[in-house]
Amino acid sequence: MKLAALLLAFHAFANAAPVVEVAGIRDPELKAYRTMVKGLDAFDLERARAPKAALRFLLRPAATGETLDGLTLTISGDTVSLPVELAADGGFVLPRSAAALADRAELVLNKKRNSFRWRPDVRSPGVPANARRLGDLRLQCAVQWAIDREALTPQARGALEANGGPCHSPLAHTAFEAPQALRAAWLREGSRREALPVNRQHARRFTPPLADGGWGDDAMVEFEYGT
Repeated sequence: MKLAALLLAFHAFANAAPVVEVAGIRDPELKAYRTMVKGLDAFDLERARAPKAALRFLLRPAATGETLDGLTLTISGDTVSLPVELAADGGFVLPRSAAALADRAELVLNKKRNSFRWRPDVRSPGVPANARRLGDLRLQCAVQWAIDREALTPQARGALEANGGPCHSPLAHTAFEAPQALRAAWLREGSRREALPVNRQHARRFTPPLADGGWGDDAMVEFEYGT
């Protein structure tokens, strides 16, 4: 697989629209519940990376002027309607439901289409507010990839998987967002400390070495805020 083809495929994964589509009625273009459950399955499969972690999903406004005020989320099918509780920060825990799977249910918001985006959020207890645990990020990437891989073209999906996938290939560089704009980000494990790439155009983004086995899952990404 040529490097250029791999980079193109990874760009497609990174920019696949991870959107929980919205409508007042069912719509075949909504994110399928069965697709989201694949993220839950990936979390269970790779749980050893973060044995004490919890998985939530976070909703964020994608349209100008949108807020979380009044937002509701429902797992909706022909016969199933399961309201999902949203936290004040837009977070939610996706429940497992055999009935929703059998009913081919969708995730439905009460807002306009494409006005919100989602991402998984994996957190182990005891991690400082200005840090992220590397194993949590690895597991978070696995959840995202399990859900988003179907949205890619077969060519892009094949290019990524042939090289281990975006979470395991040393050629892939998966970016994450810090809570605030970053001056620097550091990866620390014991006495070892290395600077991580920070995106200067998008100052909250940092790129940890997910595929580097030389760093253990307990290594910490530490944030230095500021511009």
